[in-house]
Amino acid sequence: MKKYKITYQDENRVKTKIIESSNLKEEKLPSKILTIKPLSEKKDFNIFKSKIKIDKKLLISIFYELNIMLQANLMLNDALSILSQNYKEEKLNKFIDDLKKALLVLDSIDNIFKDYRLDIYIVSFLKLCQKNGNVKVNINAMSILLKEEMKIKKEFSKAIRYPFILLISLFLSINIIFYFVVPKFKIIFINNYDSLPLATKILFNIHTIYMSYFIYLILIFICMVFSIIYIYFKNKEFEYLVSKVIFKDVFFLRDLYSSMELYRMFLVINIMLESNYEFIKALNSSKTLIRNKYLLDKISLIENLLKNGKSINLSFKRANIFDSLVLNLINTAEASNSLTLISKEIKDIYKNRFDEKMKKFISYIEPIFLIIIVSLVLWIILAIFIPIWDMGSMMKN
Repeated sequence: MKKYKITYQDENRVKTKIIESSNLKEEKLPSKILTIKPLSEKKDFNIFKSKIKIDKKLLISIFYELNIMLQANLMLNDALSILSQNYKEEKLNKFIDDLKKALLVLDSIDNIFKDYRLDIYIVSFLKLCQKNGNVKVNINAMSILLKEEMKIKKEFSKAIRYPFILLISLFLSINIIFYFVVPKFKIIFINNYDSLPLATKILFNIHTIYMSYFIYLILIFICMVFSIIYIYFKNKEFEYLVSKVIFKDVFFLRDLYSSMELYRMFLVINIMLESNYEFIKALNSSKTLIRNKYLLDKISLIENLLKNGKSINLSFKRANIFDSLVLNLINTAEASNSLTLISKEIKDIYKNRFDEKMKKFISYIEPIFLIIIVSLVLWIILAIFIPIWDMGSMMKN
């Protein structure tokens, strides 16, 4: 008996089920099957086994150099041999040798890179190379996307660094105040609790909770986070719900996230159309990069509608995730038979939208953090000093 993971379309939703069978032909299977994957029975439970991690900058450099050589029409074997000569480190040479096995389809990607800790996009593009055989196109797309990813991470880390340092400083300061300042201050004024200002009462109550339940609250928070992560990966319905909420409903983040995901999608579509692939094959290839289950569901819906003879414009409208500008461009592309040109325009639109949203995010995040921190500091100062000022006024009188 073998286990199989079946992905299928059901009422405009992508679903999965596990079937255990010795002969799949004798089983009652769903009507609209997308993929059937056998599940390995042997699993490695050695949690202490460390995976090979290669620096992201080196990976980008490797694929950038490989892309340049392939675009210059060098043979794949020659390009990989040159790469091996360029990198002397044993770990990198092993990776390039394994990359050669993957690109020559000597084994599956999952088996070849099971001991590596690689970015999901690298694995996805290498699977595309094995699936459609066009190494040159996919390495070019991977090189572009990896550079974009690195640029985005640099911009985001630059934006978040200063607020993060402020938050750490605030956390340490509050801990020092709660451990050394508030207890002594509390002894002086606890007998006059009813006459204290509201800010001071709140400070005393929070201090009591903090000193009594801080460790428990931290443990509860950690358990909740791990529980949500566990349910997310184990429950497909919950994973789909979270993906939908992030893609459609989270204020501001939805525009940033959706623009980036759709940019990646149209980047792959455009590159493959420029290499004379059919639109439906280019769309199918782009699905490999999509991790958001809600978006994947919508793209699978578009693909199925296209397979059933519907027009590209109608299929994209039915997905209900594209705005009127993009739909008008798709309609124009289909009518004028200029899908390659228009896909590049749509890719640039989503890239520009992402850049604009990222700039807004960077411009908003620092003042928001500063307002939060200043408000907390002001509250603590008022909670401590107002009773002292009142005491000073009473002593003068």
